[in-house]
This record gives sequence, C-alpha cells and structure tokens, in this order.
Amino acid sequence: MSTKLNGNRYSPSGSRVPTDLLPTAIRYEAARAVIFEQWGNFVRANDCLRLKRYYERRAMEECT
Repeated sequence: MSTKLNGNRYSPSGSRVPTDLLPTAIRYEAARAVIFEQWGNFVRANDCLRLKRYYERRAMEECT
C-alpha cells in the first residue's frame, strides 16, 4: 500500500486522505456518523463528525 494512504501511527488524524478523495471521505464520514448515532454510539458518531468537518476545511483550503 501507498505510504500516503497508509501513513504510520504518528500520522495526524485526517491527514491520510489525498486531496482528490476528500469529497468521498466527507460523504463517508457523514454516513458513518448517522449509523453510529442509530446504534447509540455517540462518541464514535462525534469522532466521525469531527473528521468530516476537518475534511471540509481541508477541501476549502486545498481545492481553491
């Protein structure tokens, strides 16, 4: 696997997604948040929403 996608344990959260895959990652994290909320796992849902917001910020910065 690519080091860019795989990263390592020291890679910051959210940094492993390449710029061209950000829209897909945003949709994916939003869907995961909905599923975790339905299961009652609100901590994981909040983690997904946090990542989604991070990806949205990255998309605004990197895609302009």
